[in-house]
Amino acid sequence: MKGHQATRADDLRLLEMLHLRDVEQWTAGQIAERFGMTRSAVLGQMFRIDKVKAQDCLCRRKANRDGGMKPRWWRGKA
Repeated sequence: MKGHQATRADDLRLLEMLHLRDVEQWTAGQIAERFGMTRSAVLGQMFRIDKVKAQDCLCRRKANRDGGMKPRWWRGKA
C-alpha cells in the first residue's frame, strides 16, 4: 500500500482549512481544534499544499481565474 487515497471528503476538508487560514485568518491551533487534529498535522498539510508550485491559469473565462470565485465556492449554492 502506497498511502491514503484522497477522497472528496478530504478535498472538502482541505478547502475549508485553507479558507479558514487565508480568509478568516485562523491560526493552525484554531483549525486543529475545529477539525479534531493536532496543530502539527494542520501545519504539515498546509506545508505540503503551499510547496506545490502554482501553475499558470489556462482559464478562458475571467470568472474562473485566480480571485474570480467567491469564498467557499466549493459548497455550491446555499
